[in-house]
Amino acid sequence: MKAKTILQFALGPIGAALLGFITLPFVAWFFTVEDVGRLTMLQVVLGLAVSLFSLSMHQAYVREYHEKADKEALLKLSILPGLALITIVALIALLQPYSISKLLFGIDSNSLTVLLFMGLLASFFINFLAHVIRMQERGLAFSITQIAPKLFLLILISLIMLFGLKAEFYTLMSMNTLAISFSLIIFSWLTKDSWIAALTKRIDTVLLKGMLAFSLPLVAGGIAYWGVSTMDRFFLRSLAGFEELGIYSLSAALAGVISVVTSIFSSIWHPLLYRWVKEGLEKSKIECVVENMVLFVVLIWSLFGLLSFIIPLFLPQEYSAIEYLIVACVAMPLFYLLSEVTGVGIGITRRTNFSMLASFIAFAVNATLNYLLIPYYGASGAALASIVAFFTFFTVKTESSAYLWNAIPRVKIYILMIGYVVATSIMVITKANEPALMWIWVLLLILSCVLFSKRLAETYCYLKNYLMKRI
Repeated sequence: MKAKTILQFALGPIGAALLGFITLPFVAWFFTVEDVGRLTMLQVVLGLAVSLFSLSMHQAYVREYHEKADKEALLKLSILPGLALITIVALIALLQPYSISKLLFGIDSNSLTVLLFMGLLASFFINFLAHVIRMQERGLAFSITQIAPKLFLLILISLIMLFGLKAEFYTLMSMNTLAISFSLIIFSWLTKDSWIAALTKRIDTVLLKGMLAFSLPLVAGGIAYWGVSTMDRFFLRSLAGFEELGIYSLSAALAGVISVVTSIFSSIWHPLLYRWVKEGLEKSKIECVVENMVLFVVLIWSLFGLLSFIIPLFLPQEYSAIEYLIVACVAMPLFYLLSEVTGVGIGITRRTNFSMLASFIAFAVNATLNYLLIPYYGASGAALASIVAFFTFFTVKTESSAYLWNAIPRVKIYILMIGYVVATSIMVITKANEPALMWIWVLLLILSCVLFSKRLAETYCYLKNYLMKRI
């Protein structure tokens, strides 16, 4: 993939993150901590719904894209099973006598339930159409689709000030649903050639069965991974209340800046990896990517550990705990990012049941630790539980890949990751009041550079030569 294309793919996640940094403090100032917690519940539910109702067929679409000539038929097969499922479930849920909004948000409102399903359906289609743009390597269009939801939400929330709207959760949810709906319109226009052509394609039942065989294990694994990522919110809601949930949720949302990198990397990595597989993949390429990713992860982790005290300065006083919570929240996407390269053997061999195994083991670890820690430590307990669970997820995926495909050198990786988990745990337990913490982060970064000094030197030389050619 050309550098220009990579840059185009990067613009979207970066722009979305910048808009998110503007939006989050705005929401924190104008809405109550409880409403921030409810907004988190909404985002959590939408994430689960997309993982569940898509049946992970978008991943089957990505895996088969370079193998099949008829891309439009492939798209149709990807969407149909999940669309049928979501329609049935929505009809059943809307006819039930109990209030879904009461269960999720603590507010009994039919309007909130309708808004929830509207946002769910729009998010479902966006998920598939985004992968169409991604696989076509239309970097600029992909970036537009990433920026649009955040931009729409920011514009809509700004109407509170302009028109004196009531700052309540119904208003917040309405804005969120409208932002998603506007984004779907843009997605639909950008991909109109693909989905219009897909409407008339015949259904290949043999290919559909093969895609489902690949994707269904990922559904269970995806739900379990969603649980690993978000169950702490449910435990906090039931065991600690909306206030602790709001503080922890804002920490996780701010740490979502790392999701920018994850989004950029995933958009480039999977199409590139499967192209390498088709052309003949060399083990040395994977080792190079893994070691460079380790260096990137430890650099970001260290920077957050050293500079997290700055973030609470821009937020109300009740969010001061973010100083130490955000480092643990950052560790979660970093572990996921690293597992994307250390666990490549699972996708290459199509043994997706091992990905499911990693998610379920991490789910069990997270549930157990959340149950034990949150009653005593609140949001800090949730942070500790999640970081241990994500380390477990990363370890199982890495070892599964080594078993299924090729074993990469990983002792040094585990040494560093354990060190960073311990340092982060100390920071959370002591609430960032341990004087030696500053030196611990610096020493861990130095150790990382020493252990991977050869790769660091090679990467430096490569980047230097590349930049010299461009000047």
